[in-house]
Amino acid sequence: MSDVNDLLNRIDGALATVKEKAQKIQQQELQNYLEREKLLEQYLVVQAKIAEVTKPRLEAFIKRCGERVSVTPSKTETRRSARLEFRSPKAYITLSFSSAPDRDLKNVVVDCDLKIVPVLWKFDSHSEFSTPISNPDCAALAKWLDDRIVGFVELYIHIHEGELYDKAQYVEDPIAKVKFPKFAAGDTLDHGGQTYFFIDDTTKAEFAKQKGIANA
Repeated sequence: MSDVNDLLNRIDGALATVKEKAQKIQQQELQNYLEREKLLEQYLVVQAKIAEVTKPRLEAFIKRCGERVSVTPSKTETRRSARLEFRSPKAYITLSFSSAPDRDLKNVVVDCDLKIVPVLWKFDSHSEFSTPISNPDCAALAKWLDDRIVGFVELYIHIHEGELYDKAQYVEDPIAKVKFPKFAAGDTLDHGGQTYFFIDDTTKAEFAKQKGIANA
């Protein structure tokens, strides 16, 4: 029969095993934390590069939209976003862009979300661009973002096309004698203190020839 000391030794052994296991888990968690902090530092550097691509494009787009849009920016340590709400008599329209790292801090993910109510038009409600934090493809990001913005503009024009034509200022091609919306002019020419609008460069060239304007 074993004595009490043997029992106590077995208990202590069991406790020591648990303690050793807990220490290993703590060390692993500490290592994971340190590695994640290192990855986070890398991401924050890349985040600035992403902003160098996205910020001027969104600012230019917002400026061109003028009073049609109101913007709500949001920023945390790892996530940046901008929510654009468009004033429209046709629908409730919001366009959002956001950038954040994925769960493993391996990639930067840029999201584009579009919401239109009522849903009377066909459109992509979500699009996503992902690039490695270790080697971000800023050129591809710029193209992706430009495509999203232009795609939205084309959709917005489609939704409001009738309204755009109704409110458009009409001009006349002095050669073709055809009236068309000013925004749809194919070419223009300033002459004698006046701006002339043309369907295309063919009628512009003919006008310049008739007026004796060189290098028009």
